[in-house]
Amino acid sequence: MSTAVFLQREGYAVTVIDKVPPGEGASFGNAGGVVVSGIVPPVHAGMLLKIPGWLLDPKGPVTVHWRHLPAALPWLLAVGRNALPDRVKKITDARAQLGMRALQDHRAILAHAGASDLLEMDDGLHLYSTRRQYDDNAGWRALRAKYGYDGRELSGDEAREIEPDLTPDIYKAVFWDGWHRIVDPFEMVQKLAEQVLRDGGNIVQDEVISIDQDGTRATRLHLMNAGEQIVQNLCVCAGAWSHELARMLGSKVLLQAERGYHVIMKDPGVRLGRAVTHAAQPGAVTPHHDGIKIAGSDEIAANDAPADWRRADQMHVYGKRVLPQLRDINGTETKWMGRRPSTPDSLPVISPSPNLVNVWYGFGHGHMGLSWGPTTGRMIADMITARTSNTDPAPFLINRPM
Repeated sequence: MSTAVFLQREGYAVTVIDKVPPGEGASFGNAGGVVVSGIVPPVHAGMLLKIPGWLLDPKGPVTVHWRHLPAALPWLLAVGRNALPDRVKKITDARAQLGMRALQDHRAILAHAGASDLLEMDDGLHLYSTRRQYDDNAGWRALRAKYGYDGRELSGDEAREIEPDLTPDIYKAVFWDGWHRIVDPFEMVQKLAEQVLRDGGNIVQDEVISIDQDGTRATRLHLMNAGEQIVQNLCVCAGAWSHELARMLGSKVLLQAERGYHVIMKDPGVRLGRAVTHAAQPGAVTPHHDGIKIAGSDEIAANDAPADWRRADQMHVYGKRVLPQLRDINGTETKWMGRRPSTPDSLPVISPSPNLVNVWYGFGHGHMGLSWGPTTGRMIADMITARTSNTDPAPFLINRPM
């Protein structure tokens, strides 16, 4: 939707084709963070050492469907390669580029859709229960500080002054400098979709089953229900299914669905004013207009594998670690599973096609789709209009080594 909005602002007539209604993809259930400081890749040398233990724990934050392992193995091996120090530095530089413009692009696109009130600027809090957790995280904090994200440190008591319902088990807390929040990501995508329609665009709920090509151009889409759609320019921004469409267009790319879960606790029994994360486990506990949302988990599985709702229940356990007085599961909560489209180097594909002159790609944002979505839309609009971007496109090309 960000790509559609930015292209309309350049004067293009736009049709969006999506197999689900606006906002019902991975954006629906994420934690809502606009994490401009999310520059360190999620898998680095320190994190790599923890993953085997997590995999052996059926309730751990990372799991692999073993039937899917042969298909996922090339992606998993590439993740390991990208955790080496020289690759982490290059990836961090590239992620920092995206973060530099993310907030400005969010403000522009939300203002255009009349939805500026969805962005809240309170920084999140990152918690440490022990001195060892804090010391183990020193390299991560230092790397972020090199790029200007220092993060003010608090004692446990100071953190609880800000958020009184936090656990007393806090050695230290650090403000996530550069972690802002979209109040409701689903509503954001819906507002963008409404603006696309107001600006004369079309939104078609359908599925692409094949793409015709003529030499160096994509010419026609064949849709499951609505027949044919003539193509002048084509942008593939199809989340966890993007690699299937890219393959039709002659480009192979490693992409894996990192399936995440959330649980929304209505009438949670506690208060929370900002996003909170914990060093012991990936995930986030955030305020939501329906209560409190606890989101996270990495499940490496096929796109069409059944959801394992025990992982949503495990999110509640994580929530209790942060907010001990959080009410228990009682059947009134909402559970969800979504598919994060992830590349092995944690960088999105924002790229022209190397094969077809009228095809562009914008997918593979992993955990950062909400944060980088508007910037991706702007960059694709820059590419299509042949305008020089202030973001180096090289790290995001579809045919880069991964």
